[in-house]
Amino acid sequence: MKFDTILEYQNIDRELLALENEFSKSKERAVYVAAKSKLESATETVGKLSHEAAELLSNYNKLSARAEELKAKLDEFDGILDGVADVNEADYYIRQIGAISDEIAALERDAAKDGERIDSIGAEYKKTWEVGKKASDAYKEAYAAYNAAAAAIQPKVKELQTKLATLKGKVPTEFMEAYMSLRAAKKTPAFVAYKPESGTCGRCFMEVSGATRSKLKNPGDYAECPNCRRILYIPEE
Repeated sequence: MKFDTILEYQNIDRELLALENEFSKSKERAVYVAAKSKLESATETVGKLSHEAAELLSNYNKLSARAEELKAKLDEFDGILDGVADVNEADYYIRQIGAISDEIAALERDAAKDGERIDSIGAEYKKTWEVGKKASDAYKEAYAAYNAAAAAIQPKVKELQTKLATLKGKVPTEFMEAYMSLRAAKKTPAFVAYKPESGTCGRCFMEVSGATRSKLKNPGDYAECPNCRRILYIPEE
């Protein structure tokens, strides 16, 4: 019978897909995925905080260094107004001193803001680190349970995969290519029995065209459903 092998392959593959789907919806996997996500989030946050703190500290040091330079420059003006009789000259020095003083004040304000943010980051970092530590412990526990659950189904998975590998070489290339294409499109079962009297696809339940019906008259006939692209076949006696 021309369809026996591909149908056997399809049934075994459906069993494998059902097993994998059941595992993907398992509590162990759900807990593992959630724990992994929480750990990754905490790790990412710690990384961002560390990067921000490093940039702020670098900027803080630059601001502080510049402020010290200006203070040293301001010291050079000490006593400079003593003995200055010219009003314009005195005004020039006063404006210079004022400008430097204003710049120092602005630098110190910015440095203070950076310092406050650095302190704030320190608190956030500590809190996130604690969250990350707990998340890491939860992840390890969830990962162990996940691996145990995966290991429990592996014998059956390998058994089914071995059967599929054995059958694959016996399935006509045309059938296997069609099956794998439909499988990739998540259209399973790919091969669907067709009843000439119904005139409809047994899977998408749409009426097939006259051209398709003309190819499906006798046992052993097969054709592609024009609607869902599955392979319709008439079972052989």
